[in-house]
Amino acid sequence: MTYTVAPHLQYFAVPLASFIAARPEMEGFGVGAYIFSRADHPPRILLLQRAESDSMPGCWEGPGGACELDKDETLLDSLVRETFEESGLHVSRVVELVAVNCWEHHRRTGGKFRLVKYSFIVEAYESLHLNTNEPVPAAQIPVQLEATEHQHYDWATEDNVQISIKSTSGPYKFPYLSMGHQAPNILRAFELLKD
Repeated sequence: MTYTVAPHLQYFAVPLASFIAARPEMEGFGVGAYIFSRADHPPRILLLQRAESDSMPGCWEGPGGACELDKDETLLDSLVRETFEESGLHVSRVVELVAVNCWEHHRRTGGKFRLVKYSFIVEAYESLHLNTNEPVPAAQIPVQLEATEHQHYDWATEDNVQISIKSTSGPYKFPYLSMGHQAPNILRAFELLKD
């Protein structure tokens, strides 16, 4: 499926090899997607719970993953591919850049390397009615998880994300800040959605 890109984000639509070469200080590149159900009031964001057998077991995040030079022509193609692989949803439009996060990742075999992750608000074909372009309620959006990576999904409200950040009794457990900044980025995505 094809997708469109907001005009101010066109600078990401360059060959992935060139994009990576221009950032030699980074050794790994990743992407993250934030998908909203705008038909629900208040709006809800798609969160996926990591599988117990994966790293950061049980933590919640948006769809995303690593850029792959052998599969992706651009960084945005990585975003579209990873969104589909992890949620079964097809990106129709890349709307807004939410955050760029950098951190050092410790290898299981020893040593560490620098990663950068670009997170975006996206729209999915499945989140809008085909004929009217009206938003689809979260309960009707057909999310399909990749079972080896994620075990559950939920459509979270901003209030539930806030509660989960402030208290361990909240419905979501987020990764440590050094591992991708999920919770602050999710809140920033809600703020950008309001704007």
